[in-house]
Amino acid sequence: MKALKISIVVALVLLSVQGWSGDYNNLFAVFPVGPVHLSLNGLISALEGAGVLEVFHAVLGILLLAVSVLIVILSLRTGVKSLSIPSILGLAAMASAVAGGLLFVFSGFTNNGFSAQMGGSFIGAYAFFFIELYFTRGL
Repeated sequence: MKALKISIVVALVLLSVQGWSGDYNNLFAVFPVGPVHLSLNGLISALEGAGVLEVFHAVLGILLLAVSVLIVILSLRTGVKSLSIPSILGLAAMASAVAGGLLFVFSGFTNNGFSAQMGGSFIGAYAFFFIELYFTRGL
């Protein structure tokens, strides 16, 4: 149970940093201009043309997805539904945020709907992991 609580707190701290870097990028980033090819090479090329904070934001998103998977695994091992359900919903929200981020990059940084998907999914993940942390009290 201790590993689960620590993982949730780590996720919440990383989500806070992710939110701040996302706000900064949304307000101040200068994204590369031009099409982005729908491939791993296209993604890498687009990120090479971006700034350090934009790349940090992308890498942190992948790390958060991995931490979310860990939280689901640890939650399912407890056998407690009040922990498992918010962890699965948190993972789904994180997957939606990562998908929105990838689609935003592949749109050539022009489809703001995908950017909004990142932000909305971030809020969902944050909420679900806080709910799960609340339910760990007393266990």
